[in-house]
Amino acid sequence: MIWALLVIIICIAVFYIVRFYSLKADLKKAAKDLKEIQGNPEENRILLLSYPNKEAELLLQEMNTYIRFSKTERIILKNREKQLRVQIENISHDLRTPLTAIIGYLELLEGEGLSAEDKSNLERAGKKAKTLQNLIGNFYDMSRLEMNDYQLHMERIDLARFTEETSLLFYQLFEKRGLLVDFSMEETPLFIMADQAAMERIFNNMLQNALRYAESFLHISVCRTKGKICLIFENDTSVLNEKDIPHLFERFYVQENSRTQQSSGLGLTINKLLTDAMGGSVEATLVQNVLRISYCFEEAEGK
Repeated sequence: MIWALLVIIICIAVFYIVRFYSLKADLKKAAKDLKEIQGNPEENRILLLSYPNKEAELLLQEMNTYIRFSKTERIILKNREKQLRVQIENISHDLRTPLTAIIGYLELLEGEGLSAEDKSNLERAGKKAKTLQNLIGNFYDMSRLEMNDYQLHMERIDLARFTEETSLLFYQLFEKRGLLVDFSMEETPLFIMADQAAMERIFNNMLQNALRYAESFLHISVCRTKGKICLIFENDTSVLNEKDIPHLFERFYVQENSRTQQSSGLGLTINKLLTDAMGGSVEATLVQNVLRISYCFEEAEGK
């Protein structure tokens, strides 16, 4: 009788031990599945139990309800974002033609017999119109990049040579601004696969930023770092702090005391989107009031 009772107790203990470890394994698997679902929200998956357990099933049921709700909200948000990008692209496209015509008429008026005051007013109007034209162009390009509708023509580019040639176009502006500009290049050519127009856009945005915000110097270097070819811009600045750095590539982010510079906050956003589209990466750091922005790409193979 005692042996029979002992066997029953042992069986019950084994039963609950098995259930305990089965439930533990199920919860561990559910946690892993939830992490995978979060990483791939597009997949149509739910959390399941391998062994029946009423309380655990209730928990997973609520979690699955939340997963479905979250997925629905994500789809709605994604569709709204897509619609907004399309609207921005359409509006930008519609504004570009009449604005181009306005700028053309302003340029025609420059040749007329105007007083010094009228010429000054006309020059200011032309600058404002071109600023608006650039802003509209940035909106248009940003929407196309975010919708993967921006055509890139990849080719081998000698990044060091490209950097030197492009920088020369800004020489007079740097001199007028009083900026000390120096370069650091490796002697051997460093080739990357990139789109020429996209690289020019990135470079122009960076040089325009330097003209706006650099205090006294701009250092540009091209080097091989950790198996990649990097284009690095460094300049001193007094308008940024550590809190700004994580937000530099966000849309429309403009540091508060930089708003007088008429910056749209889209230049670095577009630079990041272009860099990502070409398979590169970009990183910003700030050390002792020196802003360093690095664009890195895989080295191009072949000749």
